[in-house]
Amino acid sequence: MNGEDTVRQRITDLTRRAALLRKELPESAAEVDAANVDTTFAMRRIWEEGLFAFCLPHRFGGINDARPELYTEDFFRIALDIMAGDSSAGMNFVVQALVTFEIFREGNTLPESTKVEMARLIRDEGVRLCASNSEAGAPGPVTARRVEGGLVVNGTKAFNTNSGGGGWASVGLTLEGRRGRYNALLPLDQPGVTMKHDWDTMGQRGTHSQTVVYDEVFVPDGYHFNGNGASPSFLSYVFLMHAAIMLGPGLGAFDAALDYVRKLDRPSFPEFESATEDVLVRRRIGGCAVDLRAARAFLLDTARRIERCDLDEDPTELFVEAFGVKVACIRAALSVTQEIFDLTGARSTANKYRFDRFWRNARTFATHDPTDAKEVWIGDWYLTGKEPPMAAMLRV
Repeated sequence: MNGEDTVRQRITDLTRRAALLRKELPESAAEVDAANVDTTFAMRRIWEEGLFAFCLPHRFGGINDARPELYTEDFFRIALDIMAGDSSAGMNFVVQALVTFEIFREGNTLPESTKVEMARLIRDEGVRLCASNSEAGAPGPVTARRVEGGLVVNGTKAFNTNSGGGGWASVGLTLEGRRGRYNALLPLDQPGVTMKHDWDTMGQRGTHSQTVVYDEVFVPDGYHFNGNGASPSFLSYVFLMHAAIMLGPGLGAFDAALDYVRKLDRPSFPEFESATEDVLVRRRIGGCAVDLRAARAFLLDTARRIERCDLDEDPTELFVEAFGVKVACIRAALSVTQEIFDLTGARSTANKYRFDRFWRNARTFATHDPTDAKEVWIGDWYLTGKEPPMAAMLRV
């Protein structure tokens, strides 16, 4: 068996494991939503099934070599199954992947010894990674100053997704005396780090996207770095991640509704003998299935385009397409997560089912950045060829 055959076999196995997690995770997802706590159990299971290693370099036992343009469609097939099982855990999982790319990207200034250690922590100990970047609502930017043997970091970051289980943060900051983006890697349990546990939203509660304060936090040399920038297709990849986070609640809601209707087998009107003979039930199921399958197919098709993207070609068209994927996934998820109650009926609104979490999860993440603006920029592109403005880039 050659190297490619071995990789394909591993991907097939991980895809199967993710499909099983799709069936396993909903129970803990409902419990996490009810308690407003971190997705600790789900993230441990995702790691135990070997999925944290997907984005590691080959030399550390990974699959896509920390290059998002490799096995892109396979990654998103896996991510969508995790999202369907627990969309908060799925969001934590894609953040884990993004920080993995950042740490192991070829050309950044992290020494190989640090990469060896981080790979061991991720692969063998299931250490979780947080992208500590957002300063929305913070009093000012996070800064660092040089001291003997390293840096000292100060400031506040908001929306620290995947920080609820501890682990490590990759902190985006401004380094005194230096222009441009810089990063520091640090464990979240070290002195000077305060996690506020202030994540209180109606949906995506298990992401535990709390505020983190850094107060005179020391980062030794070897654990801070200058990234070398992203590939032209990377922003498109990130928007597909956003789209998958959106579509997950729709897929999960559909799974839950089908299971509920099959078990109850209760028609909407007495003239039908069963739910399976109820034309209204069948019609709604068919409509939801079409919306979800169409959005999923659009996402995976764009993932294939990222795999085939030539580094020398203009990435704008691909970027606009990724915009469209996110819009399609928002529409499908918001529609399906509302429609399931017409399928499942009044009894399904009992709090023990927590079916409302699917709509709350979708509605919450849909507010991340404006859908209307994306449609305008997409329209501009098709009508006049005008490229999206810089404001169209990810808002953090």
